[in-house]
Formats: sequence, C-alpha cells, structure tokens
Amino acid sequence: MQLFKFLFSKTFLINLIIALALIAGVIYGIVKWLDAYTHHGETITVPDLTEMPLDELNDFLSDKDLKFEITDSVFVADAPKGVVLEQNPKPESQVKKGRTIYITVSKKVAPQIFIPDVVDMSVRMATAKLQSIGLNVGELIYHPANCQNCIVGLQYNGKEITPNSPVKKGSTIDLLVGSGTSNEKIPVPYIIGLTLEDAKKKLLAGYLNIGAEIYENCTTAEDSSKAKIFRQYPERSENTFIPMGSAVDVWLTCDTTKIKVDSLKLLGLDSLNINSTDTVK
Repeated sequence: MQLFKFLFSKTFLINLIIALALIAGVIYGIVKWLDAYTHHGETITVPDLTEMPLDELNDFLSDKDLKFEITDSVFVADAPKGVVLEQNPKPESQVKKGRTIYITVSKKVAPQIFIPDVVDMSVRMATAKLQSIGLNVGELIYHPANCQNCIVGLQYNGKEITPNSPVKKGSTIDLLVGSGTSNEKIPVPYIIGLTLEDAKKKLLAGYLNIGAEIYENCTTAEDSSKAKIFRQYPERSENTFIPMGSAVDVWLTCDTTKIKVDSLKLLGLDSLNINSTDTVK
C-alpha cells in the first residue's frame, strides 16, 4: 500500500520526469553526434575521373572531401599512360563526404608478351591469333613460296623475328606471306565512306595493305581519328585487279559533304571479302 502511494507521490513523479528528460537528452545528443559524424543527409556528386592523370587525382579529390583507392591497373594500347580508366561509384552518383572512389588505371609500361608461332598458318588464322593476345597486324609482305597466303615469317620494326620472341603488348607485327607460284591478282575493294581502321581491316582481309594516308579538313588528332575515306587509288572497278600485298592509297576528310558513296559499287560490284575467290592470272 505504501509502495502504491509512493508511485503516485509528487516526489516520485518529479524524479521520473527528470529521469525521462535526461534519457531523452542523452538520446538526442547521441543522434545529433551520429548525424554529424556520419554526415547524415549530406551528399556530394561523384565527379567523372575518366582519363584524369593519377598525379592530379589526390589534390582534385581532397578539395571535394573524397578519397581514392587503386584496385587494378591494366594496359590499353591506345590509352594515355597513368590515367583513370574506370571508377566505382560511377560519375554523378550521390555519396557521403569522405567516400572512397575505387579506380582502375592504365599501366605506364606495356607488359611483355611472347610472339606465338603462326608460321604456316593462313593470314586469317595468324591475324586472329596475334590480335587475341594484344598484338597488332601491320603490313602483308609477299614473298615467293610454294604456299599461297600462308605465313612464312614475321617482322618487327623492319627486322625478321622468330616465334616466342618477347615484345611489348600492343606492338605491330608485319606478316611475311607466301605468294605461291602463280602471278594471281585480286580485285580492289570499295572502301569509300569507311574510317581508316575499318578500311585497314577490309584490305587486310583481302590480302592488301593501306598505302599513303592523306587528310583534308581535319584540324586535330581527334578529328583525324573520325575522318572517313572520300577517295582511293586504285579505284574499285570491274576491270581493276592488283597483285596480293599491294597498297591502296586513301584520302580522308572530316567534311562529310565530300564523301560520295557509290551504292552500286558498295552493294553490287564490291564482293571482295575474306572468302573471296575473285582472282586473275
């Protein structure tokens, strides 16, 4: 009975209110401290770090209350060395201050690889094998041989090189190709309207090389990479055949009004591809 009276007494109620107020105050203080410590409700936009040099990254992110950590480094032949290739979180993501951005950067030095043995393979098989390990195929250099369109040797920087020789990844290897015992010629493919890279692939598939490259109306390297062919020599025609390994000169432009694609040649006459058997002796 006395306990019941005490629980409803003025003294107990005052002490209870004081205790509850203290508890609420402590809880409120903890919540506010956690908000400040974790930056609750505060976010910043992740910047795009792609192609940013690694030596500029620390100062750039420090100003934005962000950090970075390198998770991988890979070699990309056409990428500048020591720049950001990928990042996580992605650009424009919303993150809290102090967040770590995980990045993949490009290696400054190309890794060393060994040239595979492609001797006696066809041009198509040798090209696929070299490209699969990160090498580029340059010129097709034809030599007299008993086999036709088979690899009889390799060149690197103008010198013959043997299989299993070490070279840097991304290097360009020229193929020494057997011309057979006949004097066969092949039709010239139609490459008007193609980029230089696509033209090289088409010519290589037809056992031909790119010759002179002449650019017009292109002011920067980036423009040149997007330029397309508006003139070629020799031109494509039903009666034009050239020896395997020959070069086709190209004129490229960034002015699209100069590119006049002949749909008849593109769709009708140009039947040359990797399986083409159009030859003359």
